[in-house]
Amino acid sequence: MNRISALELVTVLALTVVGGCVEKSKDLTRSEREQISRFVSEEATTPEHPLDIGFEDKITLTGYDLSAESWTPGRPMTITWHWKVDRALEDGWRLFTHVSDGHEGARINEDGSGVVRELYQPGRWKAGEYIRDQQEITLPADWNATTAIAYVGLWHGDHRLRITRGPNDGDNRARAATIPVGASAANGAAETPTPAREFPTLAVGRADAVTIDGRLDEAAWQRAAATGAFVNTMTGTPADFRVVAKALWDDENLYVAFEVEDTYLASEYRNQDDHLWEKDAVEIMVDPDGDGRNYFEMQVSPRNVSFDTRYDSRRQPQPIGHADWQSNLRSAVTLRGEVDDDDEDEGYTVEIAIPWTAFAAGEPPARAPRAGEEWRANFYVMDTQESGQRANGWSPPKVGDFHVPDRFGALRFEGASRADGPTVVQPDSPLGMAVMPQLPPGLRQRIQQQGNIPDLERARRDDNRPQQGETMPTPENPVGMAATPMAATPMAATPMGAAPMDPAAN
Repeated sequence: MNRISALELVTVLALTVVGGCVEKSKDLTRSEREQISRFVSEEATTPEHPLDIGFEDKITLTGYDLSAESWTPGRPMTITWHWKVDRALEDGWRLFTHVSDGHEGARINEDGSGVVRELYQPGRWKAGEYIRDQQEITLPADWNATTAIAYVGLWHGDHRLRITRGPNDGDNRARAATIPVGASAANGAAETPTPAREFPTLAVGRADAVTIDGRLDEAAWQRAAATGAFVNTMTGTPADFRVVAKALWDDENLYVAFEVEDTYLASEYRNQDDHLWEKDAVEIMVDPDGDGRNYFEMQVSPRNVSFDTRYDSRRQPQPIGHADWQSNLRSAVTLRGEVDDDDEDEGYTVEIAIPWTAFAAGEPPARAPRAGEEWRANFYVMDTQESGQRANGWSPPKVGDFHVPDRFGALRFEGASRADGPTVVQPDSPLGMAVMPQLPPGLRQRIQQQGNIPDLERARRDDNRPQQGETMPTPENPVGMAATPMAATPMAATPMGAAPMDPAAN
C-alpha cells in the first residue's frame, strides 16, 4: 500500500525505463512502482563501505552506507544495504536484519523496515538488478556496548539462503557491519543531553460550535493554530505547492482541517476504503501514546470519500493493516474547481471530525486526551499531476515512507475538558452528592462495561435515597431528612464512586 511521495522522480521516460526493472510485480500500483524505481537500478551501485558476501550463486551483498559513522543510543541511524541480483529467487524469499550488542544476541529485529522490504522483497527481484535497501533503525537508549553488530540475510519459511563467501556467524547470517556506538551512560561516559525535538508541535485548542461543512468560518477555526506550510517529505525543505492544516478538540472529537492548493483535481474513487492514496487525498496518521504501535490512518479525497485502517506496528499487518476498522469519521469538502475535468482548478478544503471512541480499538486502547497531554500524529497530502504524483507533509519522515511514527509531530491539547475538571457538587442537590465529570457517551459506556466507574444514571436515580445521618421518611415527616445544613454532612460520608449507604445498616 502506498502513501509515498514521487518527489524525486526523474522524467517520465526515465521512469518508464527504470520501471521495467519492477514490472514483474504486477500487483504493485503505479505510484508504488514509481517509488520502488528510486531503489532499483540496472547499473551497479557504489556503496561507501564495500563488501563481497555471497549467498550461494544468487545474491551478493556488495556493501552498505551509513547516515553517520557513530550510532548514538536512542537516536535513529539510516543504513542502506546494497544488493546485487545474480540469479532470480523464487517467490517468498524475504530479507532480515538483526542488530546485536555482542552480549545478548539479536536485540533488535528490523526484518520489515524499509520501502524495499514493504513493497519489493527478494522473491520479486530480477536477475541483473541492483537494489538499495534503505532502513532507519533506532538503537535502544539502554544500549550496553561500544559497538552495534548488524547481521543481514535472506529467509524463506524455516530456511535461510546459504552464505558461500564472506563473514558470517555460521548460521547463514552475514556479519555485515560493526558500527561504533557513541558516548552514553551505559559505557561509563557522561550521559549526553536530551536532544532537541526533531519534530514539530501543534497547539490544539478547544472547539466551539464547529459544524462539519467544509467551511472553516467558525470562530474556533479562525483562531486555531496552523501547522504552517507543508514541506517536502524527503528533505524537509519548503514544498512546491501550499498546504496547511489545523486541529481542534472537544470531549467527543478530534477535528482536523486541510487547506490545499491544487491546480489539477483528480480522484475517480467513489466508495468507502477505495485506494484513495493513488490520486488526490489528504491523510491523517495518529499514534495516541507515541510508542509506534497501534496507530491509525485516515484519508479523505476531494470527492469526500474516506479510507481508514489501523496498524499493530509499522505497516503490520500487511498489506494495508486492519482495514475492517472503522473510524466513523465525519467529513465535508469544499472545492475550488471540479474533480476530473480539463479545466484548471485552485484547490480544496477538507474538514474532518474523528470521534475519540475510534481510538479505543487495538491494544492498548486510548481514551480521550486531557488538557496538557500530547498525542503523536502526522498530516500528509497526495497530489496527482497530469504526469506522476507528488506528496508533502507536516513533519517530514525524510525517508521514502509515510509510516515513520517516531517522525510524527506532536498534538498538544490545550484548554480544559469536562474530564479534566475537579469533582463538583450539584448545587441543587440537598445531599451534596459527588457527581463524576461528564464523559463522551461512547467512552462512558465502554468504561462502564469494563467496571471502572459506576453507572452514572443509576447514581443520579439514587440521589433521593436517605444518606448517612438522615432520618427515614415517616407519615409525620414525609421528607424524612434531618434539618441539617449541607456542610454538616461531609462529602466523605459517601465516597466518590461508592453506592449510597443502606439506611438499614444504621
